[in-house]
Amino acid sequence: MKVTMKDIAERCGVSVNAVSLALNNKPGVSDQMRINILRTAEELGYLETKEKFIKTFARTNICIMLQSRYSKDMDFYGRVLFGVVEEAKKNGYDTLMNFFDDENFEVPVTVRERRVTGIIVIGKIRDHNIEQLCRYNIPLVLADHASLTQNIDSIVTDNKLGGYIIVRYLVEKGFTKIGFFGELGYSLSIKERFWGYKEALADFMPKLHGGGYKLDQYVNTYSILEGMEEAILLNQHKKIVELIKKHGNMPEVFVCSNDKAAILLMMALQNLGYQIPKDISLVGFDNITLCEKIRPRLTTVNVNKERIGKRAVQRLLYKMTHRDTPTENAVISVELVARESVGEPGGERECCNRRV
Repeated sequence: MKVTMKDIAERCGVSVNAVSLALNNKPGVSDQMRINILRTAEELGYLETKEKFIKTFARTNICIMLQSRYSKDMDFYGRVLFGVVEEAKKNGYDTLMNFFDDENFEVPVTVRERRVTGIIVIGKIRDHNIEQLCRYNIPLVLADHASLTQNIDSIVTDNKLGGYIIVRYLVEKGFTKIGFFGELGYSLSIKERFWGYKEALADFMPKLHGGGYKLDQYVNTYSILEGMEEAILLNQHKKIVELIKKHGNMPEVFVCSNDKAAILLMMALQNLGYQIPKDISLVGFDNITLCEKIRPRLTTVNVNKERIGKRAVQRLLYKMTHRDTPTENAVISVELVARESVGEPGGERECCNRRV
């Protein structure tokens, strides 16, 4: 049975007009609604049945790929996507959205049937899956991710610098017990932030707690590095509470993998009776909108998310007309945004003394 915009509208619980706006990349719908509509249209097979996508606009279509699980975290990737769509539109290109499963990867139909002239992957994708995309010889750019084995153009944030400047800022304020909160397997970006955090610790270790810790011992003492990925994606702050209960040595301040992790950690700590920042301080990463709305407002690192998307399109368009140009990895700089979630260094903290 032929899929119509009405079918998509009914599945999404929106109007046909909203579906039309989303499919044609026009203003009037939110980023989250646009993502939901595009995802539904792809799942129902609407995009692959439209003749205009196959013939008329094949040379002006760009395939945008994003892992399905990241669609639950659009505070960051929604702004990257917005930058991609706006820059593509500015240059006369349409964007076709594809959500994929990194573990059970399938090359999008639009790529297999060569209905697109370029591909932008937003966020993490396995190198083996990149290799499959490269077989189609369609220009490809990675946004907020870089391959460690494939020679692919990428636009990334200076995550390592961000992790470093956070720790430097905290050490200058007098903190000596600085932990990291985040699951390193979530993305390359989080690994890079952690590497920056560790590099700063190595440089400032003589000023830190006791002065006698080895680096890895220090990190393992004060950090929580696993068990929170799913909880963060699904906003399950009770699971974060359980992680804190199991953690023996609370730091004076947590450097969090991103703002969403920091906000959920703040909720969990408050649930346990901690006062932020009187009892413990928090720093996030990304500078999403909620950083200004929560109380206390979250200290974080600003990432120019829309610029990542725009630069990805600009690089892709250049690659389309300069196929033999050498690969480039562009790095977008970051800056610290100090707010109220970082207070003054305090004394020892034991979660067992808190309300549970």
